[in-house]
Amino acid sequence: MSEPTPRAVSFAMLKGGFGKSICANTLGGVLGNRGHNVLVADLDPAGHLSTGLGYYTREDEDKTDLGDVLLNDANPQEIIKSPGYGFDFIPALNLERVNDDLAREDVFASDMKLKNELVDVLLGNDYDYILFDVPGSRNKLVNNAVVGAPNAILPLMPAPEALNGLRETSKKLVMDIRQAFDFEILATIPNNLSQRIDQRTKDRDLLESMNTDPTFAAYLEAGRRASWEGSQPELHDGVDVEEVLDEHIPSFARITVEQWEQIDNGDLHLKPGIRHSSEFGDAYEERQPLTAYNPENPQLEHFETLADIVENGGMQA
Repeated sequence: MSEPTPRAVSFAMLKGGFGKSICANTLGGVLGNRGHNVLVADLDPAGHLSTGLGYYTREDEDKTDLGDVLLNDANPQEIIKSPGYGFDFIPALNLERVNDDLAREDVFASDMKLKNELVDVLLGNDYDYILFDVPGSRNKLVNNAVVGAPNAILPLMPAPEALNGLRETSKKLVMDIRQAFDFEILATIPNNLSQRIDQRTKDRDLLESMNTDPTFAAYLEAGRRASWEGSQPELHDGVDVEEVLDEHIPSFARITVEQWEQIDNGDLHLKPGIRHSSEFGDAYEERQPLTAYNPENPQLEHFETLADIVENGGMQA
């Protein structure tokens, strides 16, 4: 196996409930099983990722936490745990206070803390990949995550608010951060699909938007190859919608015109996207990633594709 290019990745979706935590621990397990050194970090004060790995404490002023690393020169190794699933882990601890403390610092400097004090120290030295689960609303921890891990994976679920969540992420985070830093969206993934797509369902609506909609493509390119001057962004002249979608939608979620025709003609074998599996929830209740709970689950094939994307730094033809 060739030496990996070290890469930090953030699940930087400004919307909760889209499966970021489960995606983070599952991808961490897949990358770890490939022989990589992987660190997964929970930056969400709600701590869903931490709970899913058996770490329940949210507040403990006596313990060394992320704030001590970012603001008080503590060694990052002091806050890293080893849950034993192929990756190391930083659980959520005192994160509301950490966010408040970061907000008191100089604005630009405080957004660089995670990069300077943790990512630059560990990435390429101790870890090949660092994955950050982030809160669902913009705060200083999110700012630090996208600066320190400027490669994003954005999970979406088939819900009425899905595209609005992407719109808010694009407008309030992606476009903003690209004014100062290089920021790549490695992949946008449809997650927890369960309905038929030969009928007008939320699953179909989401997949159609992801595979055909110029506005969806413009969300992904906001601040780079798309401008936001009205209520919605628009791709710059000459930017091809299909090219943008091919660069951001994994093969397991791309649907061609011919495949749509097959689906509409009754072929139900085509099931794009990450499908609902009760074992994701079962694994969470057992405080394990799915890779440990059932390494034979068929949905893990899609996470192998995501691992390829992380290793390669984007889609490969």
